[in-house]
Amino acid sequence: MTITQTGIEITQRFFMAIDKLKEDGKIRGMQTFTRKHDINRWNLVSVKNNPHNTMLKCEYIAMLCEDFNVSAKWILLGKGDFY
Repeated sequence: MTITQTGIEITQRFFMAIDKLKEDGKIRGMQTFTRKHDINRWNLVSVKNNPHNTMLKCEYIAMLCEDFNVSAKWILLGKGDFY
């Protein structure tokens, strides 16, 4: 499967969001998110480390937006405010 540049950028913004939430004190780290949603953390780490070869599940974006009020427009398009 070929991951497009747009897909890679969305994945990168997803992980930027995780980092910002950590900086803002809303989560302790990625493990907080993965435990809450019963996601295998190592699978998510694999996506983070290999955005050119592995695809981020769209439901993870939805969970992040719903749980922490992160802007879906920001994650998907890189436009607008983070929150």
